[in-house]
Amino acid sequence: MLFGRKASTPIQVGDRFVKAGIRFGTVWEIVRVWTTGDQLLHARLNSVENHGETLAVSVKTLVDRQFFMSVPRPVSSVPGAVE
Repeated sequence: MLFGRKASTPIQVGDRFVKAGIRFGTVWEIVRVWTTGDQLLHARLNSVENHGETLAVSVKTLVDRQFFMSVPRPVSSVPGAVE
């Protein structure tokens, strides 16, 4: 069974996105990426501001600029960065 298998993708845990067209919207951070049984990549995102909010979305939708825009990570969350 393939459901729940980890996926290899150009996006990664820690990448951040906002919904397109919303000027001051929620910043969403990827916490998990996986392939579903029908071979579609999905990502689970948590709200950076409200840790109780989660969102699951296909990676195809996530990287489509009509729906989401990537946001740079803060320097302190980049692996190997010195604070």
